[in-house]
Amino acid sequence: MYGDTRAQYDGAEHAARAARMYGTPGTGIQGVSMELEKIAADLYRGFPKNAEKLSREMERLSGLLEETGAAVMMEIEKEKYRKDKDPEQIKEYRRIYRSVRKELDSVESCRAQFSREQSLLKAQRERNAQERIDYEAYRVDETVPYDLTSVLTNKKPSAFSLYGQKYEVDSWKQMLLQTCAILNRMNPMLFTSLETDPDLQGRKRPYFSRDGVGLDTPAKIPDADLFVETHVSARYLKKMISKLLGKYSIPEEEYLIYLKKDFTPLHEETFRERRIVPETESGEPQAAEEQLTFSFDSEGNWNG
Repeated sequence: MYGDTRAQYDGAEHAARAARMYGTPGTGIQGVSMELEKIAADLYRGFPKNAEKLSREMERLSGLLEETGAAVMMEIEKEKYRKDKDPEQIKEYRRIYRSVRKELDSVESCRAQFSREQSLLKAQRERNAQERIDYEAYRVDETVPYDLTSVLTNKKPSAFSLYGQKYEVDSWKQMLLQTCAILNRMNPMLFTSLETDPDLQGRKRPYFSRDGVGLDTPAKIPDADLFVETHVSARYLKKMISKLLGKYSIPEEEYLIYLKKDFTPLHEETFRERRIVPETESGEPQAAEEQLTFSFDSEGNWNG
């Protein structure tokens, strides 16, 4: 009556029913996910490349389950509005949907555990690397000014100036917050309007929010009613500040940046040392930015 779609779901349901009847407890997607979740730490410690591949496959599986759940819901809606609707069939579809969602929740839980283990491993690598690094060797002349067209990736700021007034900072995040606070004092009404300004909306999230909702890493701007997104690279931060200056009709040459450290040589050295380049699933080498095993967040620098 409902064509191939009905046949496909009936086939899937028969298979699921057979698994429940003849399988053992903990089998199926949910059982596999639970077992992987238990050994995620061991996999990342001993077999990180394989763990990464598993994580990518789980992401695919999650997408397929989402797609399947949406298809089942569509069939439920179609069945509900048919003149000769079948209440039992609707009930069956809903049961299938609940099963799909249950499997999806299990996969998502496993993915979250893998993500946590990946973050822990990365943090440990960063700590190990930083213990061996003499950061003082990368100090630069703090009196040299740089403008917003300069390359700031892998560098740490010491200060910035606006209209000749110098402000000391210890990180890109602090520089962004202080810049926003200064602009807010100059014109609070204009600054508040930036929350809904279409020019200050990122591709995936806004730059500003009144309550921090929608931001990945929100930070309250001093003496302002807005939060600003701070999970950005030095390169992205330049674009944000440039747009902010434009809204205030401030020439970019009036905004200067002073650096404390330049880690570019350290990144280049790290890249050379890693002769074995990991491959993506397609067999192509990963981008250089993804090959670095550590960043310099503890030194207040974001890598763009």
